[in-house]
Amino acid sequence: MKKVLAFSFMLLCWSTFAQTLQNINKTTGTVSNPINQIDSIRFNTVTNQMEVVLQSGVETHSLADVINITITSPGNGCGPNSPVTDIDGNVYQTVSIGTQCWMKENLKTSKYRDGSSIPTDLSDSAWQATTAGAYSIYNDESANDTTYGKLYNWFTVTDSRNLCPLGWHVPSDEEWKTLEIFLGMSASDADLVGGGRGAAQNIGGKFKSTSLLWTAPNTGATNESGFSGLPGGNTNNDGTYSYIRDISYWWASTEFSAELAWNRFLYFSAGDSYRSYNFKQNGFSVRCLRD
Repeated sequence: MKKVLAFSFMLLCWSTFAQTLQNINKTTGTVSNPINQIDSIRFNTVTNQMEVVLQSGVETHSLADVINITITSPGNGCGPNSPVTDIDGNVYQTVSIGTQCWMKENLKTSKYRDGSSIPTDLSDSAWQATTAGAYSIYNDESANDTTYGKLYNWFTVTDSRNLCPLGWHVPSDEEWKTLEIFLGMSASDADLVGGGRGAAQNIGGKFKSTSLLWTAPNTGATNESGFSGLPGGNTNNDGTYSYIRDISYWWASTEFSAELAWNRFLYFSAGDSYRSYNFKQNGFSVRCLRD
């Protein structure tokens, strides 16, 4: 079936229009997840409307069956009044830090942006062997997914189907450095590998939530940045789990070598920001950054 959704053309730009489409999960109960069924998008010069043609291969609806939906631009704000929604319908608060807009929460999506499911529930041996995207949930406990989000391997991060919502991406190593330098880290420290980076400026403490979810003493935690980092632990490259409540890990999209990729992590008993590279099969949290 092809069904046409006509949107009054009140949007500021194409990217905003596309973002609004993605944010529509169920419009009026008539069409479910239209972003996954789009056949084509066109502009009708007679009606001054953008028309989204949905395809399911059963029957064709004429323009007499058009569903009219008037939407206004969500704008390009960042902060408490500008959340972002993923393909699963999870809603994330955002925070402006310097010139960047970050998700304030770890990613929870079980699907790529195009609606494709991300593999999960892999055995330890399958997790260790895979070179395709996959995610796990710490100890397979849904409460950990709710609190800390999912743990994705690096192949998920760089999959062409895109992990983050439209208009967002997984930050590169350089974009992590931009964040750290804005918070006071020196450029020379930003290029270091390992711990000690930004310790004098308490960079890690500025990232960390002051939540009791962190193991005491949660050294230096002020959450001055609003980033609200939580200690979700990791899935090791052999499929086992480690360090929940002790360490927060986040991927960068930047490859270090054929087997390794860059990441950041914060430790419960330190105020610095660790820059490291780990096996791509590790499962780490993901924070999305606006394009």
